[in-house]
Amino acid sequence: MRTPTVTPGITPVAAVASAFAFAAAPVAAQEAPAPAESRAPMVVEWTRLKAFPGERANLTSFIFLNWFAMDAKAVEQGLFTSYRLIANPAADGDWDLLVEVGYPTPAGYDDPATQAAFGAIRAAHTVVPVAGKTLKELGTIVGTERLPVLTGTR
Repeated sequence: MRTPTVTPGITPVAAVASAFAFAAAPVAAQEAPAPAESRAPMVVEWTRLKAFPGERANLTSFIFLNWFAMDAKAVEQGLFTSYRLIANPAADGDWDLLVEVGYPTPAGYDDPATQAAFGAIRAAHTVVPVAGKTLKELGTIVGTERLPVLTGTR
């Protein structure tokens, strides 16, 4: 019989809720695309988010339905190279979710052409609330950083 692995700082209920959120988000977001990668990024930008109490699953769904719907268009247009969502397994960490976006230029999102084109994508997007809530009711951005990519993946 296999003994379950327990991550320090995360309760079994939180682990199941987080796993369910990640499993259910793509189903709930049937129109939202799966994370994609078109070519190797020169830089990645990390955006760390902290969910408000009890909103981690809803924040996860919000990211899939909104951010990734726009990010998929940015990948199609060559503005982004990739995007993905990473969960912090610790229930009481400084952040709950990390969105990683890859860019084909060293300037990342600061590239004026990228900003202008993504601004048009954002303007055309209709925000999809989750449980009647938008980002400001689900959580907050707690940090961002740009990191150079030194090597690709296989």
